[in-house]
Amino acid sequence: MNADTTKDMPNSQSLFPETLRELMSLRKISYRRLATRTKLSAGYLNHLACGTRPVPNDQVIKVIARALRAKPEHFFEYRQRSLQRELYRSPQLADKLYDFIVADGPLPRDIKSAIETARDRG
Repeated sequence: MNADTTKDMPNSQSLFPETLRELMSLRKISYRRLATRTKLSAGYLNHLACGTRPVPNDQVIKVIARALRAKPEHFFEYRQRSLQRELYRSPQLADKLYDFIVADGPLPRDIKSAIETARDRG
């Protein structure tokens, strides 16, 4: 894997603080340098990485992702919000997905496993 891009890296399954720390470690970048690149304070970035501040909005995630040479989609919360927006825009799609996921019909093994894992966590 090329260290300059997350293009071939699978999206993170971790929550925002851990993903941020992992990307900073991968890029060998300090809070101070990331602050310079993002125009955010190093203290704020430290709080984000420690999980003592809420996950930032999508615009801030985009700024951080760009500075870390990653896609915003690499962050789970960005993907989750994008999915929420799409489902909100299309109630029919939301209903179909709900029926597909909640109904005990035959599911592909990987989707079934992901659903069971998510239910176990909740």
